[in-house]
Amino acid sequence: MSIAVAGATGGMASGIMVAATSYRALALNGGVLSLALLPAIASTAYRR
Repeated sequence: MSIAVAGATGGMASGIMVAATSYRALALNGGVLSLALLPAIASTAYRR
């Protein structure tokens, strides 16, 4: 159930973002977010 809610929330948020700005802004923010998460993922994987 939580995965469905997360997917619906992500879809709604991306739709609002595109309606307010553009696809370019959505892609740029997605890229920045993924780069920001890399250190956290790497440190978690390294500890295991």
